[in-house]
Formats: sequence, structure tokens, C-alpha cells
Amino acid sequence: MVEAIYRQIRQDILSGKLKPGSKLRFADLKTSYDAGTSTLREALSRLTADCLVTVEGQRGFRVAPISLTELWDITKLRAEIESTALADSIEHGDDSWEANVLASLHRLSKYEDRDDTTPALLSEEGALLHKLFHMSLLSACPSVWRLRVLDLLYDQSERYRRLQTSYLPDYRNSPQEHRDLMEATIGRHKQRAVALLTLHLEKTAQSLATVEELWGPEARRQGQP
Repeated sequence: MVEAIYRQIRQDILSGKLKPGSKLRFADLKTSYDAGTSTLREALSRLTADCLVTVEGQRGFRVAPISLTELWDITKLRAEIESTALADSIEHGDDSWEANVLASLHRLSKYEDRDDTTPALLSEEGALLHKLFHMSLLSACPSVWRLRVLDLLYDQSERYRRLQTSYLPDYRNSPQEHRDLMEATIGRHKQRAVALLTLHLEKTAQSLATVEELWGPEARRQGQP
């Protein structure tokens, strides 16, 4: 029960259904998730460990806030650590790894090609396929701890990516970016793959930083701090 509630609340935070900084009142949560206080408290404690929820002393829980500073911090860390992981993955990847990368992109592309008015990467299935593709690129990296850190960073950046897709759905051609990244990766063009990955990550932050509705005056700072 705790696992199911944890996953539901987590998905609602990542999707933006539960707004950044909003108060998580047990009375409301009991109604929304049909769960008791102890179950909710344990699920929220797990989400606190994931840095998706914050604790305010004796005042309860809130959805973790967002900020431009955090957006760029996460983006820079992902670019640094993920670039090394991708380079290592290209160096150590075998035929099975290549096949997994191709299959992951194929599944994501098919989902993105569906006839639907909702952006594909805003849905739970689309978001999962997107993560699976990105992690497939790195899956031949021999460092287990590097991959664990990247999994955490990916989930933190996911809230920002979905905000970017929500506010600027027509801003960029992600399918082509993914294809270019795949071709450079399985073609073993290490420098090009790392450069494309870094640009792919930074584009999300750069475009999202322009949304004044989210940041107010801070939105004028469109580039990296």
C-alpha cells in the first residue's frame, strides 16, 4: 500500500499536478489517494528522501519548490556526470547494448508519433519511455554509483522538463535530437555524442528560464547564471 501511494504522489509531483511549494495536507491527501495517515506519512517520508517533498518542522509537508538556481545546478551536474557516463558507455558497450539503445528509441518514437493532442512526453508512459531511452545510452557505463546518482538527478530534472514541455510544447524538435544522439552514440563518435547530450540538456534549461510566469523578473536571465 505504501509503495502504491508513494508512486502515485511521486507521479503527481513530477507531472505538476501537485504544484511546487504547495502544502500537502493530510485531510486532502486522504481523500485524493484513499489512504490513511500512517501510510501517507511513510510515503511522504520516502519522497522527502527523494528530495521531491520538504518537511517544515512541526508544520507538515510541502512539495519541494522549484528555482532557476536549482534548475541550472541540476542541469550542470547532469551534463558533467552524464557526459562521463556516456563516454564510458560508448567505450564499453557491446552489440546487446547497441540493440537496447535502438529498441528504446524505436519505442519512444512510436509513442511520439501517435495521433494525440496531449504532448507525448507529458504522459506517464511517454515520460517513462523517454527516461528508458536516456538511461539506455548510459547503461554500458561500468560505474554503478555513477548510474545511481544519475537516476536521482534525472528524476529531479524531470519536473523541469515537463514544465518546459507544458509551457513551450512547440519549442524544439526533441525526436530529431534523440535520433542524432543515438546515431552519434552507437556510431562510437564519443566527442560528438557528449556535445549533443550537453546541448540537449542545456536547451531545456535555457528555454524554461524564459517563462516569466514561472520565475517573474528572474526570467530575464535567459542563459546560464
